Amino acid sequence: MIRGLYSAASGMNATALQQDAIAQNLSHSVKPGYLRQLVRFDAPGTTNEIQGPTATVHTDHTPGTMQFTGHKLDLALDGPGFFTIQGPNGPVYTRNGVFQMNQEGRVVTMDGLPAMGSGGMIDLPPGTAEIEVLGNGAVIADGVEVDQLRVVAFEDPNALQRVGATYFQAPANLKTSTVLPDVFQGYRELSNSTQVEEMVQMIAGVRHFEAAQRALRALGDAIAFNTRPLNR
Repeated sequence: MIRGLYSAASGMNATALQQDAIAQNLSHSVKPGYLRQLVRFDAPGTTNEIQGPTATVHTDHTPGTMQFTGHKLDLALDGPGFFTIQGPNGPVYTRNGVFQMNQEGRVVTMDGLPAMGSGGMIDLPPGTAEIEVLGNGAVIADGVEVDQLRVVAFEDPNALQRVGATYFQAPANLKTSTVLPDVFQGYRELSNSTQVEEMVQMIAGVRHFEAAQRALRALGDAIAFNTRPLNR
């Protein structure tokens, strides 16, 4: 019976973690390049262990839908991979290809972080009137190639560590893949999280939490009944 208490309580904790992930997905469901969080429920172990199901958070790396915008610095990746961004503590990676040009002519994210090319930060010549980005990531300013976007794919993207809504860091030993995606100019990748799907998951999670809660209460009442002092 004690094992049942642990199982029910662990189930409630796992479902609470799932609700937190769903809340994050809902809050970023309209953010370009956002990759939703998924909660994986793991087996509780052997029957001799006093524990219930556990849960861990993972990233769903399924690409989101492309949306045409026509903006010259809206870029999307067709296939697995990430744009490389210069973060505060080193390179970070993102599927969010909504860029802009700052006052210095540098290509940056909407957060002001520089996009990285093969030669470092991508600086466009002063007075650039026409920007073209080719499928291989080459950046053309007024007919002259100035750099090439640094697009990276990883053999095991699940090993990436989330450091923001759309940013990831790579462990030092994570291997890159030789297969690179195509770059589409004038498109942005939408979040792979949809509000309808997340709401359905949230309602189902509430039902699971309530079921575990009822089981926990019933077991607690049974223990209290069996341990009450006998009337003499």
